[in-house]
Amino acid sequence: MISHSPAPKRSTEEYIIMTLSGGSCLGVFPFAILRLFEQDWAVAALDIFAVVATASLFLYVFKTHETKIPARILAFLAMFVVVITISLKGIGQLMWIYPALTAVFFLLPSHFAAVYSFVILVSLGFLLKDQLTLFLTLQFYISATATLLFSYAFSDRMRKQQKQLTELATKDPLTGAGNRRAMEQKLLDNIAFQRREQRYPASLILMDLDNFKRVNDKHGHAKGDDILVAFVETIDKRIRETDGLYRFGGEEFVVIAENTSLQEAIHLAEDLRSSVENDGWLAEHDVTISVGTAKYEPFETAFEWLGRADRAMYQAKEQGRNNCCVA
Repeated sequence: MISHSPAPKRSTEEYIIMTLSGGSCLGVFPFAILRLFEQDWAVAALDIFAVVATASLFLYVFKTHETKIPARILAFLAMFVVVITISLKGIGQLMWIYPALTAVFFLLPSHFAAVYSFVILVSLGFLLKDQLTLFLTLQFYISATATLLFSYAFSDRMRKQQKQLTELATKDPLTGAGNRRAMEQKLLDNIAFQRREQRYPASLILMDLDNFKRVNDKHGHAKGDDILVAFVETIDKRIRETDGLYRFGGEEFVVIAENTSLQEAIHLAEDLRSSVENDGWLAEHDVTISVGTAKYEPFETAFEWLGRADRAMYQAKEQGRNNCCVA
């Protein structure tokens, strides 16, 4: 059964931004106080700005769960503060470029972070050309480039592994559709959104392959697996990129159609039923579907929403299968 009101889970991106912004805020704060005591007003103002900005980003991500824009702001902020600090205090502050480089690769896509970091390093070279000897220049660029390459390799591998783990956790291994766990989470996310923005309707389409046990008995389980894969490919071609297709279990599949009225969902359901019926390869194996459609009603739970679609789907079966019914 789908739980009714789970606490939202924080993503890896949220934890990264909150850790970096919170750590930066706490790390820079003592330097801001020290600069004030030393009456180093320019650097003190820069440090105070960094403390306020990173604290604001931490609170924003904590409250909103948004990560895309805060990540870019924090990546820009990290390099901006470091470059201004170096320009004000000289080469003695160069060591701060290394944690900033590493942070950028956690916050931005690897390729973009590499280009961004390269531009910053070249800019620093021009900024400090009168202060760096040849030896110090070589030392700085070799160490900074090594940091850049290590950070790139680590972040690129981390993101690829994260993508693979996400797919393993949310995809049905046979068909490539979302699995039941992903479906339940999507239902709950949609309900949370619906309760905030009721002007945007959402609809659910539940499909069941008719007489699939008979198809398996006639053609074998291997052929049955092929039919499920072909079915998902057929449905994928007919739904929008914003629609989600999930394997509910066995031969049952669900389409969650966001920002879709009941009338639009009815048209989509009939289009899906017709597409399966008229697909040449599926038709050869007598594959049809029974479909139940339900628009989300205010304040109902995910279990209730899915249950109404399920009852409509069984009504379609009682009416002779290869049919669509509406909750």
